[in-house]
Amino acid sequence: MHPGPPYQQGPQQPYPPQGYPGYPPPGYGPPPKKSNTGLIVGLVVGAVVLLGGGGVAAFLLLSGDSGSSSSAAPTSSKKTGPPDKYSTLPACQKIGTGVRNLPPLEPPKGEEPASTSNNDIIYTASSCSWRESGAPSASVTMYLAKSKEPGTGAGEEWAKAGYDNAMKDGGEVIQSLAKATKAGYNDIRSDGQCSIKLYQGNVEAQIIVSGADPSKPLDQTLCKENALKVAKATSEAIG
Repeated sequence: MHPGPPYQQGPQQPYPPQGYPGYPPPGYGPPPKKSNTGLIVGLVVGAVVLLGGGGVAAFLLLSGDSGSSSSAAPTSSKKTGPPDKYSTLPACQKIGTGVRNLPPLEPPKGEEPASTSNNDIIYTASSCSWRESGAPSASVTMYLAKSKEPGTGAGEEWAKAGYDNAMKDGGEVIQSLAKATKAGYNDIRSDGQCSIKLYQGNVEAQIIVSGADPSKPLDQTLCKENALKVAKATSEAIG
């Protein structure tokens, strides 16, 4: 069963009167043409809304403001640097075997805690002395700076700072010294001694050679030669 015609507003046309051949009954002529104005307006408005909405959506997408976070990850302020190369200091005996004709080695104390104002490292030190009455002497003091937090580079940074501080008052840079990162003759303001300061990774070392009487002037050329021998042996012992 088909549904009936849609509901129309206004009064219904009466049934046509009978008996008038040749004329269409009143109200049964061709139906009036329906206006498409409303449909066209609706389509135009719909198209504007779709296009406008699509344009806005495209802009939001391209501009990165579509609601999802597109901001870059925050940059870490954590300090980074080279890892600690060394965890212990070499024994004095190992240094002594690398130099001929050294005076006897005094009993070493071994590695022990050292004081520092840097809270980012664990600081230890070791001292070696070769002495004999009436003969030149040599001493080596080594400092090990271990980073408390791995990967920060605090250990090597501290060792480098020790070298730079020793050289800032005047010194002569040594272009190459065994495995040392940097080395140089530093001024210790004594005519009876000469000194070499070096750092190697997170280890710094001070090498001092003294005459038989440190209060008397010493041949600095010969002194530097001897200091260089001890410094090379120290660097090789550090590894």
